[in-house]
Amino acid sequence: MRSIGKGTESAVMFCGIMNLPPPPTKFTKFNNILLQAARETCEESMAEAVEENDGGRDIAVAVDGSWQKRSFFRRMV
Repeated sequence: MRSIGKGTESAVMFCGIMNLPPPPTKFTKFNNILLQAARETCEESMAEAVEENDGGRDIAVAVDGSWQKRSFFRRMV
C-alpha cells in the first residue's frame, strides 16, 4: 500500500474487502524505518545539489506528480 501512497488503514480495508488476512502488525514500524531512510537520502541529495551549484540555493527542479491524480483531459474533449 505504501507504493500507492496509502497507509495502514487502507491496507486493512483492502485486505478485508479481498477476504485476506490483515497486514502484519509491524507494518507501521517498517514504514517509519523507510520514511526515515527516505528523508535522510532526500536531505543528502539536496545538500549535494547545493554544493554542485556553488553554494547557491536557487536550483531548478522538475516534478511530475500528476500520475497519482485522475486526468481532467476527458472533460476537455
